[in-house]
Amino acid sequence: MSTFVMSDIHGCYTAFQKLLKKVGFDPEKDELIIAGDIVDRGRENYEMLEYAAGKPKSVTFLMGNHDLDFIEYVKSLDALARDTGVKDDLRALFMNRRFSSLFRLNVVDYYGTVEDLIMDDEHPVTMADFRKWADVMSKFPYYTEREVKGKKYMIVHAGYMSRETYADVRQRSEVRIYTDIEQFYIWAREEGVLYGGIPNGTVIFGHTPTIAESGFYNHGKVFICEKGDRRFIDIDCGCVFREWESAANLACIRLEGEKIFYLYD
Repeated sequence: MSTFVMSDIHGCYTAFQKLLKKVGFDPEKDELIIAGDIVDRGRENYEMLEYAAGKPKSVTFLMGNHDLDFIEYVKSLDALARDTGVKDDLRALFMNRRFSSLFRLNVVDYYGTVEDLIMDDEHPVTMADFRKWADVMSKFPYYTEREVKGKKYMIVHAGYMSRETYADVRQRSEVRIYTDIEQFYIWAREEGVLYGGIPNGTVIFGHTPTIAESGFYNHGKVFICEKGDRRFIDIDCGCVFREWESAANLACIRLEGEKIFYLYD
């Protein structure tokens, strides 16, 4: 059995499936953990959402900031559909002025994912589909812990710290911008390393692409650092940006031996 971790698929379903094939993932024997952000920016959000809805039991999805946003977008869409009496005729809803004011002006659906799904001729969707996806995603946990070959791992979308540490640090640092610890789990960047982590263990996260100018920049490769007895591994290599950035990649780490795989070698 192998334990694989990936993150930030962002609607890149074909790339996701190619990497699973490359690493030899077997859902009957192996485990796969996806550390958040399965939607937005990419072109295959429908396929990714359907995969999440019918995923094998051996696959665990964690909550990311884009996933949480999508859930909120669906709530707005659902409320608008009910208020206007449109129900499942989403294309009619698309023409409604209230839809335009909320969605087309990026007040809701900033990346246009909901609009793209509604207007997709290849995969006609209904409000029931949106409700199904949002219900599935609302059950994503914020983090998960594993121990593999005596090593402790905490997998999260952005940053991890205990609730006790959060309560203490929030009083005296920039962490106070996060109104609750769940926001820290899905939004933290460098402060995840500055203040987070687990003693004698490793936090594996995504959220900040290693092609971005940040403390995790590593030319599109997985970023690894240590702070005392705490290790941190950023596995978001910015795959969805590959059209504009040739160094962008999709990465997967197998916890057994910490072997790292890339879709584009």
